[in-house]
Amino acid sequence: RGLDEQGLDLTLAIYPGRDQRMHEPCLRQVQPLAESLAAEIQTMPAKQRRTLILAGHSMGAQVAFETCLLLEQAGTSPAGLVLSACHAPHLSGRRLLSHLDDRRFIEQLVAIGGVSEALLANPDLLAVFMPLLRADFQATESYHRPLHADRRRLQTPTLLLHGSHDPEADQEEVGAWRQWLCGESRQQVMAGDHFYLTQRPRAFATQVLTFIEQSISPFHP
Repeated sequence: RGLDEQGLDLTLAIYPGRDQRMHEPCLRQVQPLAESLAAEIQTMPAKQRRTLILAGHSMGAQVAFETCLLLEQAGTSPAGLVLSACHAPHLSGRRLLSHLDDRRFIEQLVAIGGVSEALLANPDLLAVFMPLLRADFQATESYHRPLHADRRRLQTPTLLLHGSHDPEADQEEVGAWRQWLCGESRQQVMAGDHFYLTQRPRAFATQVLTFIEQSISPFHP
């Protein structure tokens, strides 16, 4: 919703263990997820790669950043990068869930709005999703990059987004991504909490379109 209505093609990255990749084991680290995604992007036609914008929300931002690093290193940089609702890689997350038992794990998911009422009401379905949820939290909680002086920085134009009432990543924590960027970057606040993206998809689309027009289009005619 939102982006496709504006004439942009939206392609969702599907992680192992989900949908048509359900037969594959879940990955519990960000790096192999990024390596898999980068390899898939490399198979795209060159014209499509040059206009590609990577966007990631929460843990997806970590995967998108690492994917962009790999693509830049391979000389196939995307046109832009959107990092949403996630603290910079040298910072620690506020809430650690992966070590909790199932009951407390679910309680914390409910507290941050990360699980639907329909899923909670269906124990059998919840049991199917629990390994996926735990794998995601193990991946995001174990992801870290030290802030070395010689660290690699992205040249790709980047948009940083965060929710105005996000209890997981505030303006300063999201803005700290700039310490990993050396190209054009801008930061915007979105009305909402950690899941503002699903609550206001059109507002997200508007920000991405503005980013394309102001930061990407001048360099990619």
